[in-house]
Amino acid sequence: MFVIHVGLGWSLGSDGTNPLTDLVSGRAAALFALLAGVSIALISGGSTPATGHAKGVALWRVVIRGAIMLPVGVGLTMLDTPVSVILAYYAVFFVLAVPLIDERWKVVAGAAAVLAAAGPLASFWLRSLIADEGPLSGPVAAFDAYDPLVALSGSGVIDLLATGSYPALTWLPYVLAGLALGRLDLASLRVRAGLVGTGAALAALGYGLSWTAMNAMGGRERLEATYTASALADHGGYTSTDQAMAHGFNGTVPVNDWVWLLTALPHSGTPLEILGAGGVAIAVLGLCLLAERALRWIAYPVAAVGALALTVYVGHVLLIWVAENDLWRRTPLQWATDNLALTVLAASLVGATAWRLTVGRGPLEWPLHAVSSWAAKRIP
Repeated sequence: MFVIHVGLGWSLGSDGTNPLTDLVSGRAAALFALLAGVSIALISGGSTPATGHAKGVALWRVVIRGAIMLPVGVGLTMLDTPVSVILAYYAVFFVLAVPLIDERWKVVAGAAAVLAAAGPLASFWLRSLIADEGPLSGPVAAFDAYDPLVALSGSGVIDLLATGSYPALTWLPYVLAGLALGRLDLASLRVRAGLVGTGAALAALGYGLSWTAMNAMGGRERLEATYTASALADHGGYTSTDQAMAHGFNGTVPVNDWVWLLTALPHSGTPLEILGAGGVAIAVLGLCLLAERALRWIAYPVAAVGALALTVYVGHVLLIWVAENDLWRRTPLQWATDNLALTVLAASLVGATAWRLTVGRGPLEWPLHAVSSWAAKRIP
C-alpha cells in the first residue's frame, strides 16, 4: 500500500521507475480485501463459527462496522487525494458477506469461486449497457443525480457496486475467500503450508492463462487492433494498448472488446486477475503464518501496523492530503512531507509499535470495536 500510495522503494535506472510498483500493484489491494474477509471470520468465531445469540451479535458487529466505515471512507474521498480510498467499499463488502457468515468454509469458498467467474462478466455486461448512451445510461445518470454519496464525494452507490475502483461485483470474491480461509484452523502447520501451495498454484494458473491468451493466442494483437482512445478514456486515458498493458486500470476494463476480460492487469477486475492476485494474497497469508513464530518479535512493528490498520490507513491518507496541499510548507514539519515515503513508513512502524505496547487497541480501532460491540449486543 505504501509503495503504491507514496512511492516507497527505490528508483531503478535512468527512468526512475520503482521496481516494487509492478510487484505489488493490484496485489496489495487484493491482500487487503482478503484480510477483510479473514477478519469477518475471526469476529464470528474463527474455525468454530458462533451460533445462536452469539452469531447474531457477530453479524451485527460486522454490519455496524461497515456502517461506520462508509462515512469515514466518504470523508477521505472528499479530500480528493490521489488515493482510491477503499473504506466506503468495505461497507458494501461487509454487508454482502454477512449472509454467508455461518456457512461452512467449502460453501463460502464455492461462492467466492462462482463470483470470481460470474462477477466480471456481469460487470462487463452492465457497464456496456451504461456506456455510450446505452439503455442504462439514462437511469444510472438519474440515480446518480439523487445519490447523496455522489454529491459528497463523486463516488456513489453505482460505483460501489459496479463501476468504481473496488466494485463489489469483482472484489467481493477476495472477501469471501478470506472468510472461507478464516474458518480453517490457521494455527495448523499443515493448513499454513497448504495456503502457500494453493495460493501459488492459483496465481500461476491465473497469470499463466492470461499470458497464454495475450501472447500465444493473439489476444494482444486483437486489443491493439480494436483500440480507441474513447474506449480507454475512463480507464486511464491510455494512448495505446501497450501503455494500458504496462500500467493496468482503475478498477474495471474497457467494454469495447471482451478480450480485455482475458487480461490479468492490476485493478482490471477480470476473472484471471482475481485468480492470480487472489492466489498471491493466499500465498502471502500462508507465508506470514509460517514465519509468525520465528519472526514474532523481529516483525513486531509490522504486526503492530496490522493491528492498527484502520488508524494507519486514515493517518497516511491525511498525511498525503497535507503534502498535496503544502500545508506544512515553510514550517519545521516541511521535511516530513518532502520525504513523504520515509515519513509514512517510520511514523507507521514507530507510532503503531509504541501505541500497541503502551495503550493496546488503536485510536480508531477502539471506538470501532466499542461502538459495534455495544450496539450489536442490544439488537434483538
